[in-house]
Amino acid sequence: MSTAQLNIVNSTIREILRTLDDVKRGRAGKEDVLRLLDELENQIDAILVHLAPERITDERFNAAVKAVKDVSDKIRGVRESVMFGRYTYAKRQLLDVQESVRLTYRLLTLIKAGAPTSVIFQVTPQFLREVAVPEPIVYTNPMAAQIYNVLVRRGEATVEELALELKITDETRDEFNRAISQLISTGYVRPFFTSDNKMILRPAR
Repeated sequence: MSTAQLNIVNSTIREILRTLDDVKRGRAGKEDVLRLLDELENQIDAILVHLAPERITDERFNAAVKAVKDVSDKIRGVRESVMFGRYTYAKRQLLDVQESVRLTYRLLTLIKAGAPTSVIFQVTPQFLREVAVPEPIVYTNPMAAQIYNVLVRRGEATVEELALELKITDETRDEFNRAISQLISTGYVRPFFTSDNKMILRPAR
């Protein structure tokens, strides 16, 4: 297989981005976006079927499963954002989907080609590996451990993006805020501020 299928996926993602803009302008409905997301998932499934290796070691299998799950989780996140009318955030999530699909395509291509494991893991993105959450966080604050895990995997995130990914509710908001404060005060996370005064968090260790 050439990269034709991957190009089709990228084309569909661009169409979804345009449709999200149309929804914001009232020129399309969320059903149009959801239909395109269904189409995108079918296209990704076609790639996965084609690239599924016949023989695979446990280590490679785990890497492939994590990659596919990451893509699936991110598409589900886009779908949820669309359902709740968070169209701008859905566009950002969709770009994450595009990057994850590209990395998964590379990973599965190398696995199917029989590349050495050492080579495969040189190009395996950080989110495919287990994140070693520092023990002080794990034992003192499970919420902080979840936040740290997300930040290491993503590289950075705003407080609102973290809240959306971790499905923070009114009941867990105080615990969430305390966990962020703990991560900052203990030096595991550093806060940065954008020009419009939004806080961005990045892992510091």
